[in-house]
Amino acid sequence: MTSLPNGLPATAEPLDVALRLPVVAVLFEPGPDRVLARVSGEIDMDDAGSLRQDLTTALDSSSLGLDIDLSAVTFMDSSGLHLLVDLNRLALKNGKSLVLTALSRPVARLLELTGADHVVTVRGWTALKPPPIGGGRHPRP
Repeated sequence: MTSLPNGLPATAEPLDVALRLPVVAVLFEPGPDRVLARVSGEIDMDDAGSLRQDLTTALDSSSLGLDIDLSAVTFMDSSGLHLLVDLNRLALKNGKSLVLTALSRPVARLLELTGADHVVTVRGWTALKPPPIGGGRHPRP
């Protein structure tokens, strides 16, 4: 059997069909009132569904809400944006809150371009723009 440079065996199917690994990961740190989720990798339409399930479960298990650290996210498409807006809506519906505690440059840019930075609570910004004075949301120029 032929093997590829990374040691994977060659198959008759294209590798993306034969071996599709998730490109997003999340680690949870439960606290007494809130859960912190540290997300890393790429959030795209292929992985947003499983990430949605994981984050919804974390939100449901918390008493006050969910904090999400997105500082290690290297890419996020509209499915990731939709996921955040939906989670925020669900949190508010259940008397909880969703807070983005840290953003990578790509995520900050997407939130800013779409105006979603005024829909979800953002407390952590990247070097894209300085953090707002007094915390909270970033004011529009």
